Amino acid sequence: MVVISTVIFGGCKNNPMDQTPNIAQAGEEELTVAVLEALAWGFPVRYGTEEWKTLKTVEEQFNAYNIPDEIIKTISTEELVKICLNYPEWGLMNAYNSRSTGFSVLVDLFNGFRELFSRDDAASELLKVYEKLDPLAVDPGWTDLQQGEFGFEFTKIEMFFNQKVMIDKLDNEGLKSLKKIATEKYQNKKMMPKMYSLWNLSPTAGIFVYIIEKENASLLENRRSEINSFKYYMMSENIQFLDSIVEL
Repeated sequence: MVVISTVIFGGCKNNPMDQTPNIAQAGEEELTVAVLEALAWGFPVRYGTEEWKTLKTVEEQFNAYNIPDEIIKTISTEELVKICLNYPEWGLMNAYNSRSTGFSVLVDLFNGFRELFSRDDAASELLKVYEKLDPLAVDPGWTDLQQGEFGFEFTKIEMFFNQKVMIDKLDNEGLKSLKKIATEKYQNKKMMPKMYSLWNLSPTAGIFVYIIEKENASLLENRRSEINSFKYYMMSENIQFLDSIVEL
């Protein structure tokens, strides 16, 4: 049975006895209306709108986020990346007993994610956004919540790269760039341990697991059980393990 916990960053609280997330009780949106409305698909029916109040079931609420078929194919991959990263219910990923399960749930729920995975240039467009994010660009006046939300922006992109299908979209030069960029993110995160915990470092290290499996999987065979567990939970409490993966 899936274990439900409290959803973090933009999600909602769930009753452990009820495995259907109550997204109608979502907290304040992380994003301003202006940001969402600037997108090709700005989730026009979302928590806080009058239309949202007319939705009777959780299924109707999730379906309201989906991009109509006549629109989704007209959206550029660059714009689709922005839409996916601004999906209002990312917090649901943390509602399950593993982040890989939570991410799979998101992909099942939102057709924008599925469309992005079908695009040949999805990985290269994600990489452009990932490169621009600076782990050290933290305002000392931020609250704990603001810090957490900023750290979660890295995790969103990293979870896409913790998928074999996305790694396979990169050519040799793309993989080389991803290794360089992810190494910099990992090292910079480690410079701020009060801001970035093992929870934040794990999905960054996870990228390297998938790169190694693509380029030279034999390097991981003597640790296969540990690696598979890490891939499932996308979390390790052992910094030496994470460091060793990045060093490989």
